[in-house]
Amino acid sequence: MSFSKAPIFALIFSLTVTTAFGADEKINFEDHIKPIFRTKCFSCHNTNKMTADLDLSNYTAMMQGGGSGAVIEPGAPDDSYLFMVINHDSEPYMPPNSDKIADDMIQTVRKWIEAGAPETSSSKVMLPKKPKVNLSVNVSAGARPEGPAPLPDVLGLEPVVHTSATTAVSAIATSPWAKLVAVAGQKQVVLYSSETLQPLGVLPFPEGQARVLKFSRNGALLLAGGGHGASKGLAVVWDIRTGERIMQVGDELDEVLAADISADQSLIALGGPGKVVRVYNTATNELAYEITKHTDWIYGLEFSPDSVLLATADRAGGLHVWESFTGREYLTLTGHKGAINAVSWRIDSNVLASASEDVTIKLWEMEQGKNIKSWNGHGGGTLSVEFCRDGRVVSSGRDKVAKIWDQNGKQLLAYEAFSDLAVQVSHCDETDRVIAGDWTGEVRVWTAADGKRVGNLTTNPPTLEVRLQQAEGQIAPLTAKLAEARTAFDAASAAKAAHVATIEKAKQAHAVAVKTVADQQAALKASQAQLAASQKTQTETQARLAALQKAVPQLKNAAEKAATVSGMMQDDAELKKAVAELQAQVTQRTAELEQTTAAAEKVTAEVAIITKAIAATTEQVAASTKQVEAQQANVDKQVAALKPFDDKLAAAQSVVNSAQDTINKATADVQRWQQYIALRDELKLLREKRAAKEQVELASLEAKAMLEEKQALVAKADADVKAKAQAIAESQQKVAALTAEVVASEKTIAIVTQSVGQHEQALPILKAAVEQVKAVSGMLPADADVKNSAAALEKSAAAKVADLANLKTQLADVTAKMAAAKAEMATMTTQIAAVQKEMAAQMEMQTKLTAEVAPIQEQATAAQAKLTAAEAELQKAQALVDARKDQLRPQLQITQAAAN
Repeated sequence: MSFSKAPIFALIFSLTVTTAFGADEKINFEDHIKPIFRTKCFSCHNTNKMTADLDLSNYTAMMQGGGSGAVIEPGAPDDSYLFMVINHDSEPYMPPNSDKIADDMIQTVRKWIEAGAPETSSSKVMLPKKPKVNLSVNVSAGARPEGPAPLPDVLGLEPVVHTSATTAVSAIATSPWAKLVAVAGQKQVVLYSSETLQPLGVLPFPEGQARVLKFSRNGALLLAGGGHGASKGLAVVWDIRTGERIMQVGDELDEVLAADISADQSLIALGGPGKVVRVYNTATNELAYEITKHTDWIYGLEFSPDSVLLATADRAGGLHVWESFTGREYLTLTGHKGAINAVSWRIDSNVLASASEDVTIKLWEMEQGKNIKSWNGHGGGTLSVEFCRDGRVVSSGRDKVAKIWDQNGKQLLAYEAFSDLAVQVSHCDETDRVIAGDWTGEVRVWTAADGKRVGNLTTNPPTLEVRLQQAEGQIAPLTAKLAEARTAFDAASAAKAAHVATIEKAKQAHAVAVKTVADQQAALKASQAQLAASQKTQTETQARLAALQKAVPQLKNAAEKAATVSGMMQDDAELKKAVAELQAQVTQRTAELEQTTAAAEKVTAEVAIITKAIAATTEQVAASTKQVEAQQANVDKQVAALKPFDDKLAAAQSVVNSAQDTINKATADVQRWQQYIALRDELKLLREKRAAKEQVELASLEAKAMLEEKQALVAKADADVKAKAQAIAESQQKVAALTAEVVASEKTIAIVTQSVGQHEQALPILKAAVEQVKAVSGMLPADADVKNSAAALEKSAAAKVADLANLKTQLADVTAKMAAAKAEMATMTTQIAAVQKEMAAQMEMQTKLTAEVAPIQEQATAAQAKLTAAEAELQKAQALVDARKDQLRPQLQITQAAAN
């Protein structure tokens, strides 16, 4: 039999091991992280020695970060710079010149950051920061980006501040591909359409004054650098479309005076009174490198349009060009005798322009760094310079004038002088307009070609209420003006109507005259037809009359002669009949002659009457025709006289239309400002709801974390209890097995002990018998049987002696093993009792933790319900903002359409 102690002790040991942290203990800075940093980091990162401006000995200082920005991203260890360097995921590896710190320390730091990086065990967890935005883009220097140019959507127009007076214009920038201009004001940047000059948005810059503005090369982003003098400096980036601030880099001890974002949007450079140019990686917000060569304040810097180079300039006249991705020096450009106030790249990245207090503007080529052009720009000093897209150069200076040049230094135009120093200038390539500002805060806009001023912009826009009051104040006088215009229009309309009535009356008279002529001509025509018919009848009647006048006498003569003959020949009946017929003919023809004579007289009279009537009608037609002509002349005269009335009415209508358009615009402005005031209030509500939601979300996350932590503790306690119960059961089974083995050993010992006793009793007798047989064999030496018996008996005695020794050895072994088993049983029994006690404590803890889960679950449920309600409120607020923007967007799109 054999008994293995190692597994049993390992099993018992596994039941008594405790975790590094207590069941209710939360990893925090003071209790767990600070001791690690004390042993590994404090020697270089403490209050008195802050290597890389980082102090890890103080929680607040640590969370503020160092020269590379924030080092802890609560909730995201893989994005936390501090964790990356101690885990050797990013250089410089920490601690320097040493191996990685222990894995358990690294895991502790990881778990602490994952938990929200709390300061103490009672600290609330911090919400993870928003995911970083990948700003990098592919860019081709000078190429217009695909798609429509980025323009602001509906943005708030309420100024952050409005002051009674303005200060010097600190920065102006124009979009490279849109009709959009940005001007810096106090704690804000104002966006305008460079064509309509209407405000398009106000971007808050609560950190102070923006000293530099730069659009990204694709026009989608706007960068501002500035801050408070001798206090704080930084650079921020906005998305032009949404107005959302998407990035912030830098934590300078003085305001930023120069900044830019590379064309591929992977780098942001900034500089100022600290004499150091710092370049940040936009993907990580980490410091990429520093440039420390400058000996005076950094006044200007700009990335080349192809992102390859970075030009920097200072107050001492230092001008350098660097490889933008490595920070290695590329060229030093020597030539200026005074402070260099601004630099600007030509769009092909081959030529750099610089403007200096030594009054000159210089152009530099990038192959050997030679000065290829230099001219005196502004008396007293040149303060600002910018390359236009077509290669022209705009500048401004202490002579109070903004100017535009060709690349040979030929002045193309000087714009009207300001009342003070012309400190800023920019050129809008999309509208070919020059925008400049002076020391008093005035901002003017001119057409670049002819210098005509098209308007002004302001860095200090009025509040929306003031805009609304101004718009409403215009309504009454405009309404009165419209009423006057309408009165004048009504008078002109009435005058025209009266004259039109005169024309109509003349036309009616003309129509009557025309009708009279027509009627007379119709009557004349009818009379002429009647005359022709009468004349025909007259001719026919007179011809018949003439024939009758000639025939009747002859017929009478013939009848008389025939009657004479018939009288002579009364017996001739035929003759008598012929005479009778002839006399009848005479009578008939005589009557006809009388009738025809009367008819001829009548028709002759009719012809005379008709002829006279025709003559009279002909005279009337002639007279009426003259009347028609006179009436037509009158109509023509009156129609000709209508034009002045038309002109006057058209002029009056134009005045009415203009007045109506003006009042419509004023009314639209009133509605617009009312809408923007509503949008402002709704945006404020949205911010409040978002903040409330984030606060509730924080509480919900904390409650959820507490619940999950407590549930994990309950699960662990449950697992521990089950593990201990299983271990106890296994140990009890082992004790039972050991007990059975002890009982078996006791039986074996009894049997062996009995056998030993038997052997010890039998051996002396057996040995005596051997001696006796050996004695007999000596007595009978020749007796072989006796001799063999003696040998056999002696062998048996020796075997029994060996058996006795073996039995004693076996008895000793079994006794020792039984004693060991009993000792092991006693130890295990003691340990089982201890584990049972621990299990009882664990069960008590399990019961306690389980009881604690319910109220925490209630808290988590309540917090989730509040979060759901807060999210619903946030959605409602967002819906209000979206609806308001939908109402404003058509008007904005009209403005942007005009601007593009």
